[in-house]
Amino acid sequence: MKSKLIFSKAIIAIAATAAVTAFAIQAHERPEPPMRAVFKKLDLTDQQKLDVRTIMQQSKADGEIYKQDLNNIKNQLKSLIRSTDWDQDSVVSLLQQEQDIKSQLALSSATKRNAVWNTLTEEQQQKLSAMSEKGKERKGKGHKGEKRSSPMKMFKRLDLTDEQSAKIKALFESQKAAMESQRETVKGYRDQAQQLVRSETFDQSAWLAVSEKLQAAHLQMSTDMSKVRHQIWNILDEEQQAKMAKMDEKREHRKGGDKHDKKRRHQDDEL
Repeated sequence: MKSKLIFSKAIIAIAATAAVTAFAIQAHERPEPPMRAVFKKLDLTDQQKLDVRTIMQQSKADGEIYKQDLNNIKNQLKSLIRSTDWDQDSVVSLLQQEQDIKSQLALSSATKRNAVWNTLTEEQQQKLSAMSEKGKERKGKGHKGEKRSSPMKMFKRLDLTDEQSAKIKALFESQKAAMESQRETVKGYRDQAQQLVRSETFDQSAWLAVSEKLQAAHLQMSTDMSKVRHQIWNILDEEQQAKMAKMDEKREHRKGGDKHDKKRRHQDDEL
């Protein structure tokens, strides 16, 4: 479904890591099974399948309304990040616009996710909750023992000088500490949101209160990440910037052209 646009684990992943793609800090987490795959294990009746499908299709339609607006914001942000001077006011303004759009979508999707939850029987709800907990445990164990790829890996093709490498590594290290600190805060808000979605009656006021706090945290994270991306961009020389821009375009093309939209489609599969 169009869910967890704000409360998604993908956003938590961004807050947790020092790895990057196109200058964005991301986590190398194993994706959780799509919600469609999870539903197959719940033995839904034909009517339940129809109800869930209808709700999810409506959520997808809601997201399409704002797709172009989000793409425009993404492109404007890219221009600001690739500029010589850091314009924090303009960056924050664009990120706030993005947050406002996602907030509208998130409220709509939370309502629909609650509707999906309440199409399930009590036994199915318990089974889904148990599956979710097991997924969290597996992910937690994976984090403790897993090896993360170096955030410098993506820069190998750019022939960085020793000085450039040292500066970029220092930025990653400084950002990592801040992200780890924010991760737990965001996780707590996400858990609260999930509890509200998995209730018999959706409490919109309570959900909006949690959403407001999480939006503020996410805005700060996004601003910090954008500044790091800007700093990295300006460490590169013109030739390296041109190479990086082409690499970024190829990466987006391979992923379907719109990384944010693809990420949202993965988030929509979570309940």
